[in-house]
Amino acid sequence: DVFLSLHADALSEGYAEGAAIYTLAERASDEASIKLAERHDRADILAGVDLSDHDDVIASVLLDMARTETVPRTGRLATALVERLDKSIGMHKRPRMEAGFSVLKSADVPSVLLELGFLSSAKDRANLLDSDWRATAAVAIKDALMDWMSLEQQMSQKVRN
Repeated sequence: DVFLSLHADALSEGYAEGAAIYTLAERASDEASIKLAERHDRADILAGVDLSDHDDVIASVLLDMARTETVPRTGRLATALVERLDKSIGMHKRPRMEAGFSVLKSADVPSVLLELGFLSSAKDRANLLDSDWRATAAVAIKDALMDWMSLEQQMSQKVRN
């Protein structure tokens, strides 16, 4: 129903601190996101359907059609995560980012990459090693998922009515 990819990357170039939520985009929102995305595989996924036998145009159209519903649902998921995490553990100065990470490319499942912190930041590294901090983050993630599920149910009910 939903895919969360939890990360704690290190940046060799530049400096970053705090949690951030990534959603899929053709173009990354900043240079650091570009560098991180370059380290990930870039394969399109559609519920396990092999599109390799289809023309690139057909495959692209099928993926775009599937993402029509998924993109707004992903945006709502990202918003719920930012709201809950900001209240509990704090967020990066730019809490919402975009990149072409392969884990975000599922066309039919809302997918976000949650960068919990950066190992290249002493503060983030200390937080990630702190069991109380991790427990607080886990509760915030769970609460955000519950908020999102409730909102999705409301949206689904509106569509039916």
